[in-house]
Amino acid sequence: MKKNASLKSFLKRISRGRRFEKWERSQWTSELNSSAKFEAPTEWQGKHGRIDIRLDLMDDGQIVIVEIKATNWDKIKETRVRANALRHANQIWRYINAHLTPADVIPAIVYPAPPKSTKRREQLEEILNERGIQVVWREDYPQ
Repeated sequence: MKKNASLKSFLKRISRGRRFEKWERSQWTSELNSSAKFEAPTEWQGKHGRIDIRLDLMDDGQIVIVEIKATNWDKIKETRVRANALRHANQIWRYINAHLTPADVIPAIVYPAPPKSTKRREQLEEILNERGIQVVWREDYPQ
């Protein structure tokens, strides 16, 4: 019985994540973002991955790397917040280090909504900003 509940919870989170990812990608389909590449493959130290959105800025040669995360920070235990944020940061920097010169990259992570706690929001932004990653909260996401 417990196994089925755990599986249902997992499938619900996956479904929620896919809905957010689909919605976020739809926000990047304008003519302004015509150079956006979705699911751009990457490999680093034998590990394969995909960059959710890669946008090559033609004007100055910079590249925007966007990782889409449907994390609900309100449901994560306080003791796991830092570790999860660092895991997200490490993931995006693996993509950058695999193929790009870090000075030419603007990394960002998009979440559907900020945590309700201002303290937690500030903690997350500090962790990610210290690692050069812009945090975007999509408060307009129709959850």
